[in-house]
Amino acid sequence: MTGRINTQPQLLHIYQRTVNGFVLFYTVSDFLVFFSIVCRFARKHNIRVIAIIPMFDHVHLLVECSDRKQVAAFVQEYSSMYAKEFNISLNAKGKVFKKAFGCAVKTGMKKIRTACSYAYNNPGEKRLCKRAEQYRWTFLAYAVSSHPFSENIVLKNASASLRRAVKLVNCYHRKYDCLSYAFLERLFRDLSDKERRQLVDYIISLYNIIDYDRLISFYGDYESMLLAFASNQGSEYDIREEFSDSSHLAYPEMGTYLQHRFGLENIKDVFRLDLDKRTDLFQELLTKTSATTRQAEKYLRFKHASDNEEPDGEICLDLNEGGGA
Repeated sequence: MTGRINTQPQLLHIYQRTVNGFVLFYTVSDFLVFFSIVCRFARKHNIRVIAIIPMFDHVHLLVECSDRKQVAAFVQEYSSMYAKEFNISLNAKGKVFKKAFGCAVKTGMKKIRTACSYAYNNPGEKRLCKRAEQYRWTFLAYAVSSHPFSENIVLKNASASLRRAVKLVNCYHRKYDCLSYAFLERLFRDLSDKERRQLVDYIISLYNIIDYDRLISFYGDYESMLLAFASNQGSEYDIREEFSDSSHLAYPEMGTYLQHRFGLENIKDVFRLDLDKRTDLFQELLTKTSATTRQAEKYLRFKHASDNEEPDGEICLDLNEGGGA
């Protein structure tokens, strides 16, 4: 998205929590479906996106838009669509996001840079990476490369399966269709691990609407921005994010353990186990992984009594989210 840079730039920092603090992103497909949905509705509502940072149990967005109602409609629509898709993948019902979301206005370059550092350094704070650009799901590396985590796709040398997958993705994108779990499963089924990595990069680059030029303009150039992120973790005083100093590495660790333990193709198949079996797994995860009690609860989707309150923020908008009972 393009537009004239204002002399007094203003950003909105959007923060969403999941219902009961449950884990939201278990698989690569979770990230891709969410990303494609956010990009679609940002385009629909003419929202300039500066950052999309999906964490395991919450989401950060940085956007520019002068119309708060437009922002609320944007969040409501992408939340509703992702809730429906995510529940289908789990064969579940119920709300996925908290109804209210935090939305703090950032005016002036100092506050904007601080918000950018805070959002992009979230994975680093949770020890998922050392530098923000090293973590695929900050999407920061895509500012300078269309394939930062894989080899470039050369169609004339690609397998028939990969060429077919690229063609189908292009077709979906031309129609502005969001990606679905069923569609991605079909795409990845006949690909090698190398080809899957290539296709993930291709999908992200194709759907990506993050305005990197706008983001970089707050710092001067890309390298200066990365240096600023590495030097300044930032802080957030306007949105009361649930604080935890524990590493988020426990979430992929639990996934890897459960996949090996049961030989699962899809980690979400663990939720097809009955409640008693999942209760036994809870104790097993505490013994076999680095997960804390709270992290194991969130991963296995066990409700905790302290998760009934809505988050507070400088602005707290109550959305009528779809996909819930």
